[in-house]
Amino acid sequence: MTRIDDRIYSLLQEDGRLSYSELAQCAGASRAAVTARLDGLLASGDLRVVAAAHPQFLGLHAFAHLSIQTAGPAEPVIGQLCRMQGIVFVSATSGAHDIVVEARLPNQAELYAVVAKVRDLPDVLTVNTLSYVDVVRGIFMPRQALPEGLRIDQSDLKLMRLLQEDGRMSYRELAGRVGLSPSAARTRVNALVAQSVIRIGAARRRQGGDGAVAAGVGINVAGEGTEVIGRFGQLAGIEFLARTIGRFDFVATVAADSGAGLRRAIEHIKGSADVRKVESWVHLEVFREHYEWPMPEVR
Repeated sequence: MTRIDDRIYSLLQEDGRLSYSELAQCAGASRAAVTARLDGLLASGDLRVVAAAHPQFLGLHAFAHLSIQTAGPAEPVIGQLCRMQGIVFVSATSGAHDIVVEARLPNQAELYAVVAKVRDLPDVLTVNTLSYVDVVRGIFMPRQALPEGLRIDQSDLKLMRLLQEDGRMSYRELAGRVGLSPSAARTRVNALVAQSVIRIGAARRRQGGDGAVAAGVGINVAGEGTEVIGRFGQLAGIEFLARTIGRFDFVATVAADSGAGLRRAIEHIKGSADVRKVESWVHLEVFREHYEWPMPEVR
């Protein structure tokens, strides 16, 4: 990806429905250049813009990060993981583990059942599990709890399902497929975003060939790790940060445009006074990054 591609991606991580004009203004480029680049990225599949519903709305309360070692080639195991319900992220990685997975399930019992199923897959040697205490930062995680007294109807659900497929679908097309006016579709989508029922953002296809790199980072800290959170807030490229229980106290995803940029970011994390140990692994290829879950029925 080019620098303008990286800038577009960064902006769409924060708001996946920014207009071409807004993107051009924020990126410091012409509207024509931004339009051409974004349309090309979307058409190639290198970039997806999708909506993810609030886990609370979906009834999801148990989250975990799984690090998996395989006995042979990882790809057969990856294929099976990508078909499992509750597995939202699957990546082939370098380092001590061959695959990293994120799971989101309704409760701890169902999470345990999925982890047991993963352990039982042919060629899986070990599964190391980190349970999330909370997510401090994440593109497809909510920034606040759902408001009390939230009311969602069938039209809202239809809009949410469509936006799960294409987060940049035009209001005119959304309206036509749901049976609303474009202005009513706009009002409803804006309300869903404002109330954190959905978050619309960009996901990048990572295959290691475009210069962009991402690493997972496991961090052990002294005490609460308050300074770590502060440092992450100042660091560009942080896509995810969660407090965890397990072999790490925090787990993060850091993206950069080069290996050198990644090294600098990890060195910045190590500079925190409360950090005791940092372990990292490179995401070689992301095979699944889908945060969809069946929508609840509204009566």
